Amino acid sequence: MTSSKSTKRALLTSALALLMCVTMLVGATFAWFTDTASTGVNKIQAGNLDIEVEYTLDGETWNDLDEATDIFQKGLWEPGHTEVVALKFKNNGNLALKYNINMNIVDETVGINKSEQEYKLSDYLKVKTLSQEASLIGDICIGMAFSARNDGLGYTATANFKDATVLDHDLFLAPGEVGNYLIMKVYMPETVGNEANAISTEKAASINFGLNVVATQVPYEKDSFGNTYDKDAKYPDVAYTQASTQEELNAALNNPTDANGNPTSKIAVDLKKGSYTLPGDKMGNKEISITGTKDTVIDLTSGTAAHNASITMEGVKVKSTNGNYTGIQHAAATIFKDCVIEGQPFLYAKDAQYINCTFEQDSSDAYNVWTYGAENVLFKDCTFNCAGKSVLIYNEGSINGQTVEFKNCKFNASASVAGKAAIEIDSSLLRNGIYTVIIDQATADSVTGFDTGSVSHNSVWNNKKGTKATVIVAGSTVLSAS
Repeated sequence: MTSSKSTKRALLTSALALLMCVTMLVGATFAWFTDTASTGVNKIQAGNLDIEVEYTLDGETWNDLDEATDIFQKGLWEPGHTEVVALKFKNNGNLALKYNINMNIVDETVGINKSEQEYKLSDYLKVKTLSQEASLIGDICIGMAFSARNDGLGYTATANFKDATVLDHDLFLAPGEVGNYLIMKVYMPETVGNEANAISTEKAASINFGLNVVATQVPYEKDSFGNTYDKDAKYPDVAYTQASTQEELNAALNNPTDANGNPTSKIAVDLKKGSYTLPGDKMGNKEISITGTKDTVIDLTSGTAAHNASITMEGVKVKSTNGNYTGIQHAAATIFKDCVIEGQPFLYAKDAQYINCTFEQDSSDAYNVWTYGAENVLFKDCTFNCAGKSVLIYNEGSINGQTVEFKNCKFNASASVAGKAAIEIDSSLLRNGIYTVIIDQATADSVTGFDTGSVSHNSVWNNKKGTKATVIVAGSTVLSAS
């Protein structure tokens, strides 16, 4: 499509050169007048790809769209009920882009109607999606979409909800351009009767659905050879999906395809409220990102084996048992961001990170975490709440040493356990390598409620057994392995 704000570029060149030759009085020697020129500043700047989406529920007030937005929130569905949302897309970056949108039903609750029969809401809702250029005409179209339930002007919802297609082609946005509106209308026809009338509130049907926007660069900017250098740019090779049941999570991890329709090993899953286990047999050799809320629970009480997987979890609650040796085994890497960690997880991934996480433990017989089988462990901006024991660095000898680092962490004990510091180390069974424990000053200053270590006589750290541990606090080595 033609950009309403496309930039005309002019190429200004100057090619004036004054070449003068002078015949000398003696002989036939020639000399050239010469000069030099240089630019004051040469700047190379990386491009930025950034798409912004806003929505309106009344055709007038626009708000930012994010994962938590509920764009249909005006009431319960009944015959004649109609809702409209319009989306506006803006290119906030300095690179041209193309984008596409797809819709997926995240989950659907089957209801029981007045005849005591099962029914699905998706069988009784009609959908219409329409793309309009962001222009005066586009503004008029939005006004028309919000003006009547059935206006006869192309905005009447006619497709079944489960069959709705948002866009069947890519759309273009130049840098800084507000390029398109997407209007979406959902309608329950007046002809629907008691077949979609729930027998009770508890038996009502419901739908959760998601809108997924993907963007990539497109031929537009020029280099010395034209604007075709990014003609082969693809959408991200990640499979984006949403899930609210264990079955949907399993399906998302099984044979995923990206936005280009190609098989991929990279998966991003948005998990809704509920409790889930990790199906390790479907996670091997994949890069998996899981996001959710405080009501999204990852149940690791039985552990799982995810061979060579890289797993990131963000914003969820992770529950482990207080028993021994349960965790995510055989993984290449695990990263937890903004998570609540309950119980006593054992770490096994080669690289394990906890960023801005809160650990909760109310038993004086258990720790917040055993670093156990990992090689490199990082705790950054974490809070450890426990009943006297927090971190145990220990292994029976199956690893070749371990590095554990604490940055800006806080340790809070509700009661002390005799001889236990916040960070306990047992290096007595380590056969190869050493434990290297690095504690910054901010962490050392934020330890409260613990007893002093049985050997170190320090409440922050304690190497209770063995001689294969080096401890560094605030840059100074306070214990050296021997």
